[in-house]
Amino acid sequence: MNYRLADIAGYAQEKEELKRLCEIINNRDIYLERGAKLPKGIIFYGETGTGKTLFAKVMASICKLEMINIDLGNMADKSSLLKRIKKAFDSARKSNKPTMIFFDEMDKVLPNVSEEYYSDHSKAILAQLLTLIDGMNSNKNFIFVATCNDYENLPSTLVRPGRIDKKIHIGRPDYPSRVEILKFYAGKTSCTFEMTMEELAKLCNRFSCAALETLVNECVLQSDKNGFISEKLIKERILESKSEDLPRRMPTQADMINACRNIGCFIVARSLNSGDYLLRLGNNTVCNLYFNATISQYDDDFDDEDGIDFGIQPDDEDSETGGIGFRDRNYDNEDDNYNDDEDDDNCSFYYTKADYLNAICALMGGYVAEELVLNKLYDNTYYLLTTVDCILSGMSRDGLMGLDLRYSSDRNDDIKYTQEKLNKVNAEFDKIIDDCYKKAKPIIEANAELIKKLIPILVEKGNIFKPECEKILNELGGIKTLS
Repeated sequence: MNYRLADIAGYAQEKEELKRLCEIINNRDIYLERGAKLPKGIIFYGETGTGKTLFAKVMASICKLEMINIDLGNMADKSSLLKRIKKAFDSARKSNKPTMIFFDEMDKVLPNVSEEYYSDHSKAILAQLLTLIDGMNSNKNFIFVATCNDYENLPSTLVRPGRIDKKIHIGRPDYPSRVEILKFYAGKTSCTFEMTMEELAKLCNRFSCAALETLVNECVLQSDKNGFISEKLIKERILESKSEDLPRRMPTQADMINACRNIGCFIVARSLNSGDYLLRLGNNTVCNLYFNATISQYDDDFDDEDGIDFGIQPDDEDSETGGIGFRDRNYDNEDDNYNDDEDDDNCSFYYTKADYLNAICALMGGYVAEELVLNKLYDNTYYLLTTVDCILSGMSRDGLMGLDLRYSSDRNDDIKYTQEKLNKVNAEFDKIIDDCYKKAKPIIEANAELIKKLIPILVEKGNIFKPECEKILNELGGIKTLS
């Protein structure tokens, strides 16, 4: 069966990464002539139900690669699995066709990162894989591709550059991806949904692709005789999924890392602004309503789902969040005539240079937290640093750094800035990042033990509204402020 990129709903960034990888493989001769070494090994990693195997199949189709699958079969049969692995590599080496050796859920049979081997079986499999991958020639016409659920616990000897050269994370879908996935599966049915897929996606925070597919299918199975799916039915099915299925998901190493990053952002943001918040997992949030709104002025993709989690509500009746979550930028409105349904574009909110600098400090809090609490920096900080760049570019464009440091890409298309000016602007960007890092670091240092205690709580709950979070903070001794 041929697969296309169109078979993957959502995941715009990950699909772009896959397209770039396929472009390299499809033009391998050009890159080899340039002296490049092509990747020998690729791994798609992320928790179950996110579509990792589909990404691999799409890659094989686009690159016209014959797939040779390593079937786990009976994992207790050590000699049989070792033979299947060796046979797959031998077949690929002898084949005249471009080939992909595909090992699905590879982590199931390998020892963990600390080399506490589950068995001699897993130790032998690892040794064989290392030998076979080392024996691969990147100039040859075959490639090793694997998927795994728990990347962080794979042996470092396997995933180092030169063996597994490319790692692509396929995480839980964000809000835009959930919309596309729901439209994809809803489009396969003749039923009519009372809710739009945009509304439905807001209620499915932390659902995997597989969970979204199951949700649509369950709604179709329980639709009325006219094929109508009511809002009431949809919400009942979501609540059942959350109460029955989602809590059973085992926390992953990625959850722990993301929790550390987000708690770091939250701690710094909470130290600078005591307003409303939602402490949650996921990307594109500093877990503070005011700073999320501030940042989204310059980063359109930021905080597109903050506070939306049906069935989890604050206990405080006076909370500004109300209902099921927050309305972006509706945090301090004193106009009694304000229409909640009015488009945000008709409202004006202005922020100062200090607001944006504090927002950058909050973002750097996540970076520092990983550095100090986990003693490592992971590539999930990409989201933080990309957002910092967006803020700095916007501040410069709007003249918040001074006219002598103003940079506009539109203006530069017609009248180029001098290199001296560009160097000056970049130097100011670097200085601001460094200053914000230095401001965030002592806050994280003072609260490192609190962050360690909060990580497993956030991983378990997924979302913690302000009233509940304040109780937890009080029990743990509260956030330490700097004198």
